[in-house]
Amino acid sequence: MSYEVLARRWRPQTFEEVTGQTHVTTTLGNGLRTGKLSHAILLAGPRGVGKTSIARILARSLNCDEGPTLKPCGRCSSCVEIANSTSLDVQEIDAASHTGVDNVRELRDSIRYVAAPGKHRIFIIDEVHMLSQAAFNALLKTLEEPPPRSLFIFATTDPQKIPVTVLSRMQRFDLKRLGSAELLARLRQITSSEGIELPESVLRGIIREVEGSLRDALTLLDRLVSGFGSSITEEAANTVLELVDRRILLDVLDPVLAQDPAAALSAIRRALEKGIAPTRLAADLLEEVRHHVIASIVDEPGELIQLGEEEVTEIAQRARKHDLETFQRLFRVLLNRSQELGLASRPDHALELAVVRLATLPSSEALSSLIARLEALESGGSPAPEGGGSGARGSPRAGGGRPRPATGFRGSAGPESPSPRRSETSKPPGAGAAPSPRRDPAREARLRAEAKSHPLVREVMDVLDAEIHEIRTYAPAPGAPTADGDPS
Repeated sequence: MSYEVLARRWRPQTFEEVTGQTHVTTTLGNGLRTGKLSHAILLAGPRGVGKTSIARILARSLNCDEGPTLKPCGRCSSCVEIANSTSLDVQEIDAASHTGVDNVRELRDSIRYVAAPGKHRIFIIDEVHMLSQAAFNALLKTLEEPPPRSLFIFATTDPQKIPVTVLSRMQRFDLKRLGSAELLARLRQITSSEGIELPESVLRGIIREVEGSLRDALTLLDRLVSGFGSSITEEAANTVLELVDRRILLDVLDPVLAQDPAAALSAIRRALEKGIAPTRLAADLLEEVRHHVIASIVDEPGELIQLGEEEVTEIAQRARKHDLETFQRLFRVLLNRSQELGLASRPDHALELAVVRLATLPSSEALSSLIARLEALESGGSPAPEGGGSGARGSPRAGGGRPRPATGFRGSAGPESPSPRRSETSKPPGAGAAPSPRRDPAREARLRAEAKSHPLVREVMDVLDAEIHEIRTYAPAPGAPTADGDPS
């Protein structure tokens, strides 16, 4: 096999070619330029963002025949040997397979040998957090007082596992996940140079999958190239990479927003029959709802939604038809139901019922109307039925308060029925101040019982009860220790 995968072929050879880690490459470059480079360096960060590449570039920059230099030539024997991992002065060690103290002792014995004239002895230890505690202890003295012209470069994805005594002897550089714009620009450059024809929607789908890892993105791109050559369609890419087409998500979301549970159930079943995993489908639905929340808040959502311009415009238009509270409630309910998919014996059935629940959620307007009607009942008022009389929608309350929705409640006597509270407190014109009525506990208990049994109260309570059940409340068990260590 002579084929070289894209991740190796496009490995950066200079600091300038490293994508998205300027804060690290600039500092290391200044150290090379001024000759003030630490003898022990830790490169920490997520997978596939350039830790090993930066370590190799630093080694070549130091040992290049033109070095120390920021741009190793790549042609001298030192550069070629380091690139081929055959250099005697640069040793690259995988700590995942060399975890014991004996391996570290061999490294200490090796460091005693002097490097070639003008060169440095460089040890690159990848996944250094995999070393045992005894191996770390064996390194302490060497890290504190290394031989002249020697350099340790450690790379790790989990710096929390490295002892503090080791961390205190090194300069730490934290590499970040690559942003979507950086990944998109780099993938465009690579596909253009390789002559690969790929829709931008697929590139953006790859970016959403890799979580900021350029190496993972190139690995997915390699899968497409090996399967379909240099010309790849969106449908083929979605099939190979198991990406969920946004049209499938919108086929589910649109009937949910229209509160059509039958259509939503049919759409989710069609999606599941395509072989999409329920957990994956739920996660992508969550992301789609998140896009609409952003479009409801931000004037220019394209910076936060990693989709094409036309797709962002479509999301913004759909978001304007609904209020922000609707999307927030959809997200909260779907998030809670998604967490239960792993516990269900049939996750597909659980997802179907979750979508039905989304499509049958009462709108935020209906909730506010019910609450307003309940407030009117509690205050002793008698709001008029919808669409008629003095209680029409938007009519102000007495005294200049906020408008009261024109929604009647079942069992009321209508807009012309006098309020019992007003009847008791009314007095003829010219009469003196009415004496304050005495409290009648029996009467108050009777009124409270009547209010609880009122149809409007039951309607409001049923709706709120359904909403409350969608909110999980995690509380510590009685006697369990709290964050400060004391029992609650």
